[in-house]
Amino acid sequence: MKGVILAGGKGTRLKPYTLSVPKPMITIMNKPILEYNIALLKASGITSIMITTCYKAEKISDYFGDGSEFGVDITYFQEDQPLGTAGGIFDSGSYLSEPFVVISGDAFTSLALSEAAAFHQEKGSLLTIVGKDIPDPWGYGVCKTDSEGRLIEFVEKPGSEGIISNIVNTGIYVIQPELLQMYPFKGFTDFSRDVFPRLLLEEEDIYVFQTKDYWRDIGTPEQYKMAREDFLNGKMKQKEEKISAGFIEDVESPKEGLESTLNYLTRMMVACPDHQKQQIINNLVAEQRETPLLNLDGILIPHSLGGWTRIVDLPSNGFIIYSKAERRNLAKEFAGYYFNKIKQWQKV
Repeated sequence: MKGVILAGGKGTRLKPYTLSVPKPMITIMNKPILEYNIALLKASGITSIMITTCYKAEKISDYFGDGSEFGVDITYFQEDQPLGTAGGIFDSGSYLSEPFVVISGDAFTSLALSEAAAFHQEKGSLLTIVGKDIPDPWGYGVCKTDSEGRLIEFVEKPGSEGIISNIVNTGIYVIQPELLQMYPFKGFTDFSRDVFPRLLLEEEDIYVFQTKDYWRDIGTPEQYKMAREDFLNGKMKQKEEKISAGFIEDVESPKEGLESTLNYLTRMMVACPDHQKQQIINNLVAEQRETPLLNLDGILIPHSLGGWTRIVDLPSNGFIIYSKAERRNLAKEFAGYYFNKIKQWQKV
């Protein structure tokens, strides 16, 4: 069995975090989402992986290379223009000649892939959707099944009156290679808007495997922050054999190299209501000549005079500003500048 990770999305709704990296490369505890998903596939015995790329593709290939450092073999399918969630798969040629698992690049999950694959095989399914029962399915594709788990109706992002079920599409699939020959879609193709409706029309065997494992779609800044909190609270906990010992502790933060060569640190706290924080972050990013390093651990801004400033979001409290430089007065000047900027932007 092979794996496919959809990593071509631009992540427009995740701005400003995706200004410098593609959506699957945003980090949780200094580790890209994409790396979690590669580890998930590897833990299930899937080491031949195709990654579809488009937006800032070099950020992915530079980080993962051929996959050998991660114990897998990676093939890249570069989309010159976005081909949707399914277009790259249908255009992949002979690579997908055996059953394969598809994972959306913005999925953060501890899913037991082996259970989904076993369900798929047992049902003799052409395509199996991994579904999740959630309290509020608004904003997701919704699956309605019969008593055997067979898909009988699918509605993509229904309004409140069109919710037919609480089982949502996670963007994770198990697929038989015959699907690609039977339905040779070309160009921009979406699973939810093109593939599923066609298969339902043709009365093909599509099933929904309902998982109880952790899953979150990281599609917005709010979901991104919640995913990080889930990880820190232990909600997103992969089985022990799925995690290399110390994988978080062994990752070097880009902040460490900058901090080690500087002498003076200034720390300031500035109050800011939560509802204004996203605009403040947008303003901080827009002000820089080059896109700063930005993740949930803060914004890291290097200074041309030497030194850096890191601005960290404190929920319900505001921001903490850390500035470090070779001279004490310069560190205070950096921190004071951003303190005043944040206060000024709150008044606009």
